[in-house]
Amino acid sequence: MTYAAERPSEELRKIEPFQRHVEAVLNAKGFNLRIELRIFSTYTEAQEALYSGNFDFARIGPANYVLARERKAPVRLLVMESHQGDTFFEGAIFTRSDSGVTSMADIKGKRFAFGEQTSTTGAYLAQAALVQAGIKASDLGGFEYLGRHDKVALAVAAGTFDVGATNERTIEKYAGRGLKKLKTFVTPTQAWVVNERLDGRLADAMRTALLHVDQNALKYIDRDGFLPGRESYFDELRKAMRLSRQFGG
Repeated sequence: MTYAAERPSEELRKIEPFQRHVEAVLNAKGFNLRIELRIFSTYTEAQEALYSGNFDFARIGPANYVLARERKAPVRLLVMESHQGDTFFEGAIFTRSDSGVTSMADIKGKRFAFGEQTSTTGAYLAQAALVQAGIKASDLGGFEYLGRHDKVALAVAAGTFDVGATNERTIEKYAGRGLKKLKTFVTPTQAWVVNERLDGRLADAMRTALLHVDQNALKYIDRDGFLPGRESYFDELRKAMRLSRQFGG
């Protein structure tokens, strides 16, 4: 299972061929199985599936991994996505080049677009950065949670909102629409987890399959591989998530 950070059809286009590749690798190791893919349209729906244990394998955002661990969900970290050989990448608070917003201080009184309420870069880390800059919900000219990252980027590009928050991939994708970064922050990459109640042999085989995945299969999901993960990689994110509670609203 996974969730739609972009349009569900786009997520399906990326994930389904990769899913079939992993399925073939596992079956070649002696597992007679078929992986059924489920893409949830919202983070909330994906969270409920995690908390209830209604999954075998899942790809989730770093903040949702932290929340799942806090809720004692039956999740075990398998691997993390590689971003240029690292388990961390950037998110950003951004605006349009012609918005007149040139610093974090200029955000006061402006309209802000967040992603999902439990998005790592689209909410938690952005709100922590705003709090550090002395800005809370009451200081803005308004804000909304728009859901997917692409919706946030397009809303700011269209002038519906003055400022937004998203991940670096989305900024790069829509850079041609005149977007510019105001503040960047570091986040762990997406976590690939397994239901801790799943047969250990299958879980270990899945981990091995991801860590040694065929490079040709990675083109489907626009990633450069997978790396081992550690709980400590999420420590700074946990601190930021606690700080973000001061944002209010």
